[in-house]
Amino acid sequence: MPYPDADSVSSSNNRLITEELDYDIPNLKSEFDRLFVSLTEEQRNIFFDIMTTVKDNKGGVFFIYGYGGTDSDLANLVRKTSLIIWDEAPMVHKHAFEALDRTLKDILRRVNHTNSNTPFGGKVVVFGGDFRKNSTCCSGWQ
Repeated sequence: MPYPDADSVSSSNNRLITEELDYDIPNLKSEFDRLFVSLTEEQRNIFFDIMTTVKDNKGGVFFIYGYGGTDSDLANLVRKTSLIIWDEAPMVHKHAFEALDRTLKDILRRVNHTNSNTPFGGKVVVFGGDFRKNSTCCSGWQ
């Protein structure tokens, strides 16, 4: 019997990887089938391009344009969210915080136009982590 490789052993001991790989395949397949039929021809072509790149393990970068606050389940979830907790914040580059700030402002201004002037669109955001670690990622964030 072959020995497991180091990557397999490492992945099986990583709770985050284990949780991410523990999904309900029949449920996801059903959801995929439901959503796939609603795609436009252009969206299907983009989907196939991305999936082909993933399957062929080519690597690649894709940018899909969608106007801000595009109606979706995720945007609706953000609107209903009352608290966002971001752990390991000191390890993240300040541009990620700025992107979250702009995204929340954009999504939430449709609820109330003054949200575009309020940090994080008026949502309560809690950043956690060890802020004593040597981290230059967040310098300048205000």
